Amino acid sequence: MRISKRAGSLAAAFAVVAGGVAVTAPAGHAEKALQAPQEGAADCAPVSGAVCGTVRVPLVRERPGMGSTSVAYALIRHRDASGPAKGTVAINPGGPGDSAIAAAPQYVQMFGGLLRDHDVLLVDPRGVNRSDPVQCGALGALPATRDGFVRAVGECGRTLGTRARGYTSAEIADDIDAVRDRLGIERLDLLGESYGTYLMTVYAQRHPGRVRSMVLSSAYPLDFDMWARPNARAARRALRLVCERSAGACDGDQVTRDIARLAQRVRVRPIAYTLEDRQRRLDDTALASIVFGLAKTAPAGIGDVPAMVRSALHGDNTPLIEAARKVAPLSGSALRQDEERPFNPEQAAVVMCNDYPTAWNREAPVATRLEQFSTGLAALPERAYWPFGKRAWTSVSYSWGNACVRWPDRHGPVQPTGGPFPDVPVLVVSGDLDANTPTEQGRQAARRFRRSTVVEVPNVGHVAEHEPSGCAAGIESAFIRDLRVGDTSCLADIPPAPVA
Repeated sequence: MRISKRAGSLAAAFAVVAGGVAVTAPAGHAEKALQAPQEGAADCAPVSGAVCGTVRVPLVRERPGMGSTSVAYALIRHRDASGPAKGTVAINPGGPGDSAIAAAPQYVQMFGGLLRDHDVLLVDPRGVNRSDPVQCGALGALPATRDGFVRAVGECGRTLGTRARGYTSAEIADDIDAVRDRLGIERLDLLGESYGTYLMTVYAQRHPGRVRSMVLSSAYPLDFDMWARPNARAARRALRLVCERSAGACDGDQVTRDIARLAQRVRVRPIAYTLEDRQRRLDDTALASIVFGLAKTAPAGIGDVPAMVRSALHGDNTPLIEAARKVAPLSGSALRQDEERPFNPEQAAVVMCNDYPTAWNREAPVATRLEQFSTGLAALPERAYWPFGKRAWTSVSYSWGNACVRWPDRHGPVQPTGGPFPDVPVLVVSGDLDANTPTEQGRQAARRFRRSTVVEVPNVGHVAEHEPSGCAAGIESAFIRDLRVGDTSCLADIPPAPVA
């Protein structure tokens, strides 16, 4: 889901999935793809064997007078040249704001077996990377504070004006379908990660006849809880699971009590530290961000939480400060301007404010919205967010709480959350340590589809198929091949998170 830190995880290297995989798809669609008009040269994506192109589409399909935008795609061809592709898997890496094309090397590694006889279609969402990047000037360098971010998002909306209405999941889904039509592909196997699960659900909602199967990794429903109560429950569960599997290295109940004590302390007396030559404050919101971030990237780092918190309670803040520096709020891209920009926070903010549920009336003036949000927050019980505190926890992720409360468009598009949805096989995959898009939300998303199966991957956090063993990616590949969940015994071999 979510804007926070998703792009950075795509830079990691991942294991190749072993074994060949096949999918049965309508005959003849691959031949049409080979004959479709192509723009660009072979190997135009950051992997070999890809053919790139663009389609020109209206910025807002219902209002063609608003102009158009360009949408870029890369089709990675299957390696077995003896026959046509047996299917086409369309993948979106999430965000919102992430580039699918920039993630091509990771998908080639992860789904290497699938690429033997499958094509993989990567479409950069409009406004991202090669698809006419949107710019609003306010989020090029992301603010360090929550209030700064909320104000920058509002300024972004004022800068874009009515053009902001072109950046919705519905328009992006229709763009994917325009590429599918251009290439002559009959049906797609959809694979969405994080926000990509939201996007692919919208695609299935709008183009049900073009969907063969769906894999939703780190899924959340279209009508998710903006108050992030499932996420707080998932963070507590992650800490308990890590300790239960630690052979006695920690006690989950004690760890949460320690966090509660430390949260109270730093709420009253924040810890000062520096990051990138700027003074920062480590308060209860920062502490919640640290635990949230480490649960999301589990198994890396989550096992450090017990000792880190205990050290801080005994006067040694060094491990806590180091963790704060690692999971600091979104920072600007370090890429040069001539390199691909794999994550666009400005596009992410616009899509989020157009599509996501709100904790206030969209049509109300900003002052009224602020009152409605404050009233709603005050009504929430603190115990729902223990050990973090409700104000701290609802400020952790940039896609929760009041992120869009200053968005200026009071009559913009609204994403429907109901069906009907296609009656196709759907696999939902969740990491059991993930507090960002927890299994609880994955099950909610799965209930939208009659033929859905949920697989929970132990000992990992967000976007489980990136775990290094290749187990989760292999389960997903086999599902696309056979339209059912096959052997999952490899899940038992994923090791628990190491605990300091």
